[in-house]
Amino acid sequence: MNSDHSRDQPLFISLIPHLMGGKGHIVPYHGAVRRSVEYLGWQYQAWVPQDADPNLEEIGDRLHRILLPEDLEAEGSMVAKITRLPQAMQCSDVLAQQLQSLLTNGESRPVILFLERFIHLQLFAIWWGLRQLSPEARSRLHFWILYRRDVHLDQTRSIYHWLHQRLRKLLPPPQCQFLTDSEPLGRSLQDYFGQPFTVMPIPHTDFAEVVPLFTEADPILCWWPGAPREEKGWSVMRHLVSLPRPNSPRLQLIAAAASGLKSDSEGIEVHLIGDRLTREEYAGWLNKAQIILLPYDPEAYAERTSGIFTEAIIAERIPLVSPGTWMARELNQYDLDSLVVDWQAQSLVWAEIDQKLADSSIHQQLAAMAQAYRRHHSLESYAKTLQEIWLSRHNGNMEVNNM
Repeated sequence: MNSDHSRDQPLFISLIPHLMGGKGHIVPYHGAVRRSVEYLGWQYQAWVPQDADPNLEEIGDRLHRILLPEDLEAEGSMVAKITRLPQAMQCSDVLAQQLQSLLTNGESRPVILFLERFIHLQLFAIWWGLRQLSPEARSRLHFWILYRRDVHLDQTRSIYHWLHQRLRKLLPPPQCQFLTDSEPLGRSLQDYFGQPFTVMPIPHTDFAEVVPLFTEADPILCWWPGAPREEKGWSVMRHLVSLPRPNSPRLQLIAAAASGLKSDSEGIEVHLIGDRLTREEYAGWLNKAQIILLPYDPEAYAERTSGIFTEAIIAERIPLVSPGTWMARELNQYDLDSLVVDWQAQSLVWAEIDQKLADSSIHQQLAAMAQAYRRHHSLESYAKTLQEIWLSRHNGNMEVNNM
C-alpha cells in the first residue's frame, strides 16, 4: 500500500534493547511490525544489541546490531538498579551517536523510533540519549512508545511519570506518541499520565492456515503455551496435573520443558516440548491442540492483553481463562462466559473439558469472535493505525482508538 504522502514517508526503527533470548512475543511482534510498515511503503530497520543472534529470520536483513548488550533488566534491588545508571548512560551515548549520524545525513526523511517492552531504566537511557541530539536532529525525530503493562500500578510508577514529562518537553506532541494494545489499559494509562493513548491492534497473528478443530480427539490435547511463570499460572498447572481425570477420553497436556510438569494421575499424560519454538513449531502446536489453558493471574492480567489468547481465538481453539482478566472480558462480549473457569475448583476443569469441546454453541460463538479478531488484529489493521497516527501529527494527538 503506497501513501499519498510518498515524499513524507518515514524511516521506521524498532528499538529492541533486549531480545530475551528469542523467547516470548518479541521477535514475532517486530517481524509483524516490519511487514506492516513495509505494507505502507515505509522503510524499516530494527536496532538490536550488538551480540544479537544472527538468525532472527522474521526481522531478516533489516537487522542492525547497534545497541550495547547491557542487561538493564537484570533482577536486583532498587539499589542494584541505581548502580546500573552508568551502564544506562553508556547505552545512551551509543544510541545518541547513531541517531545523530542518521538524522544529520543530509536527508529530510523523518524518523520514527518505536519502543515496546521496556523498563524504566531502558526508558531513562533512551531519554538521556535523545537529550544529546542537536535541535536540528531532534526536529526530524518522532518517538512512539507502546505500553503493554500496567506501570501506573508499579512501585516505580513515579519514575515513568517523570520520564513522560521530560520526553514531552524534549519532543513535544505530536513528535512523542503514547500507544498501548488494550482499551482498559489505555484508559488507565491515559488517566495516570494525563496524555492521550492510541490503542493498537495485535499484529503477530498471520501464521499458517488454520486447521479445523478436531472435536473427537483421543487424547484431547490441552496446551499451556509459553514460558512457565507464576503470573501465567505455574502453580495452578502443577496442581492440575496431579489430579485424576475422571472421564474418557484421556488428556495430553503440552507444556514447555522448563515447567518440569509431571503427572502420575490416571488419564493425564504430560508431554514436554522445547522452551523456544520457531514460529512454524508454534503454529503446529496451536493447530494440533483442542484446548488452550490460560490460568493467568487476574491481578497481573486485569488490563493486559495476551498475544497467545488472541492467536488462539483466531485459530478457533478453545481457550480456558481466569475470571477478572482482559481475556475474560473479551470472551464475555461474545457470550463465551463458559470458557471463564474457576481454577480453584480444579477437579471441575478436567471434568468439564469434554462438554466444552462438544458444545456446538461454543464453536459458533468462537467462529464469530475469530472472524472479528481476524479483521481487527491483522497486519493490515495495524498498518492502517500506524498510518492514522502518522497523518494525525498535523492535527495534534489522537485519542484512544476503540475497536
